[in-house]
Amino acid sequence: MNEVGLKICKEEINSFITYIKQQLSPLDDQTLEYYTVIAKQTLFFKHILNAYPKTYFVKVLISDFFNFILDDINESTRYLYLNERSIIENYIRLILKKDEYITHITSKSFTDLKEQNKLVLSEAEYGKIINEYKISCSYIHGGYKLAGHLVDNFEECINGVNVITKRNKKSRMKQTLELFKILNKLFIINNLEVVDNSFHRNKYALNYLLGKQYPLFLKILKQNT
Repeated sequence: MNEVGLKICKEEINSFITYIKQQLSPLDDQTLEYYTVIAKQTLFFKHILNAYPKTYFVKVLISDFFNFILDDINESTRYLYLNERSIIENYIRLILKKDEYITHITSKSFTDLKEQNKLVLSEAEYGKIINEYKISCSYIHGGYKLAGHLVDNFEECINGVNVITKRNKKSRMKQTLELFKILNKLFIINNLEVVDNSFHRNKYALNYLLGKQYPLFLKILKQNT
């Protein structure tokens, strides 16, 4: 079952990437790898959803990942950051599993995230989550003081947006993948039974989708319990 499941996953990922390549002009290797990793993320959560079909925020997260790729292809920067924010928020909901955060993610959500995972989440990793969330929120909402005249307000928004849009794309992609790696670790450690049940007798596929990080996460968990 392990090898069959792995083969099915590889075929699905390869089919998806082939489709992307057919639809677009030639893509560089880093962009193809970027889309491949996000596709693996999506397929990972599809396995979770198949085992737990009533998990609403997993459904939303799958949709977020698809739209995240589409936004990158279309260079729709605002929607890309909107989806990045949604991805972070839905990971937090699935990690914390608290009713108070079903509708809104607040600053307390991040405090709870840090406290709940203090044995497995480094300050540097926490800082990366916070930084990407702040960037996505700044692009969507502006985050500027709206005192003064309309022209001043508009110029502040233009300047702020320009700072974000001028982020080096390759650097942004690298930082995004680092973010997902951190969030995956927290998701697995806080949903170990869910992941085990979703990939019952299919651990080869799990290691393929998460880059062989699953055993490492288990080791981290055992070291801190």
